[in-house]
Amino acid sequence: MKLFLFPLLLLLGTPCFGKVAITTTALPNGNAGTAYSAGINVIGGCTPYKWTIASGALPAGVTAKASSTTTSLNLTGTPTTAATDSFTVKVTGCGGGTSQMTYKVVIQSGTSGGLAITTTSLPNGTVGTAYSAVVAARGGCTPYQWTIASGTLPAGVAAKASSTTTSLNLTGTPTTAATYSFTVKVTDCRGGTSQKAYKVVTQTTANHIADLSWKASTSSDIAGYNVYRSPDGATWKKINATLIASTLYSDSTVANGSTYYYAATAVDIYAHESSKTAAIKVVIP
Repeated sequence: MKLFLFPLLLLLGTPCFGKVAITTTALPNGNAGTAYSAGINVIGGCTPYKWTIASGALPAGVTAKASSTTTSLNLTGTPTTAATDSFTVKVTGCGGGTSQMTYKVVIQSGTSGGLAITTTSLPNGTVGTAYSAVVAARGGCTPYQWTIASGTLPAGVAAKASSTTTSLNLTGTPTTAATYSFTVKVTDCRGGTSQKAYKVVTQTTANHIADLSWKASTSSDIAGYNVYRSPDGATWKKINATLIASTLYSDSTVANGSTYYYAATAVDIYAHESSKTAAIKVVIP
């Protein structure tokens, strides 16, 4: 009897050990302008793993790269923006098994560790005249939450946070002459707080006038000028209803005991507007 030996086929495959599972449940927060580093680890399933950001976005300035063994996803970089970022990481094993985890990373401002309201005072107002002021804060982490902790705003004036939440805008038309005292409170994304007390006097009528003048533009196609006013040198509002033909303007809507900043622009016959002149500061007694 002849014996026939058939070759023994050994089927080699990648073993699958358990279910794919991300084991990192939370990531550290960071600071804008400071190097950031974190790792997300996975177990089970089989390598190589494939990593993706399934939804949301990493903090600006931070990138994701799988390790050489693919068993972890390394997040590195220097955050550029103070914000709260939420994102979901998904990993897929070589056998098709998946796992995902959602994270929230808070990037704090790199300018200051502590939250602080930086606006020390607010301008006064006049009944029947549009009012505008800004309360700004820095430090801590965004988004900020703003509240009027005590007292009341001038009648006719409302408060609304800016789109970045880093300032509280007070706007409206005062309706009642009175002295208003109130406290503004800001809370950052970690629960840190800062507050500041203000006093705003709303008078019946304005009894001061700010007379402004500036040098004429040397361009030959100028149609007129605009005048802008700011309570803090940062937030500007045009105060003339129509183009000003001369280089003179009188602002009769100033309030007693207030400080204003002024700047002018030139507008050509095609409605193109120049940049603002250097600002001047006017203190109303």
